[in-house]
Amino acid sequence: MKKIVLSFLIFVVLISFSKTIHISSDYVEPTDSVISYSGNIVVLIEPDNLSLKTERMEIEKIQNKWILLSATGTVQISFDKGELEGENLSYNIETQYGTIEDSSLTIIDSKSSETIFINCEKLNFDLLNNVFEGNSKNQKIEIIKGSITAYSNKFFYNKEKGELILEDNVELIDKEKNIKIKAVKIILNTENNNLKGEKVQVEIVVE
Repeated sequence: MKKIVLSFLIFVVLISFSKTIHISSDYVEPTDSVISYSGNIVVLIEPDNLSLKTERMEIEKIQNKWILLSATGTVQISFDKGELEGENLSYNIETQYGTIEDSSLTIIDSKSSETIFINCEKLNFDLLNNVFEGNSKNQKIEIIKGSITAYSNKFFYNKEKGELILEDNVELIDKEKNIKIKAVKIILNTENNNLKGEKVQVEIVVE
C-alpha cells in the first residue's frame, strides 16, 4: 500500500480568540464530530508554543469547538522551556490542561534556572498556569533537581511560584548538604532549595 502523506489544517475557534493548529500525518479520517489521524503525526500550536508527535490521535468537537485531543501510545510534547513524554494523552486545547500516563517531564525551573526531571505514573499538567501534579501507586515518583533526588507518591509543582510539594512516603537526598530526609510532606523552595517538612526523620552525614 502506498503511503499517503496528508497535511490537515484546522481552525479552533475559542470563546475569546482563535487558534490555528497545524497537523501533518500519513492518514486522516474526518467526520462531523471527530477527526482521526494515524502515522507520523506532528501537531503545532504556535500561539501556545507547543508541538506534539505521536502515531495515533483524535481531535473531538465539543460544543462546536475542536478542543479535545486524545493520543494513544507514545506521545512526545515540547512546550515553553519543557518537554514531556509518556503514554495515552488527553489534552484540552482551549484550557491547555492535560493528563498523561507513564510520563517523563523535563522542565527548566523559572526561579533557579535548574533543570528538573520528574518520572511519574500519572501526570496532570496545566500549561497555561505552569502547574504540574501527579501520583504513583506501583512505583514512586522520582524527582531530580541539581544535587537533590527525591521520591514520593504524590507531588505538586508550581513553576511560577517556585514551589515543589512532595507528599506521602517522601524520601529526599541532598548530596550538597549531605542530608537524607524521610517525611510525610516536604515543601521545597526551588530558588534556594530551602525546605520545610512534616513528621520527618533526618540523617546527617558528617565528613
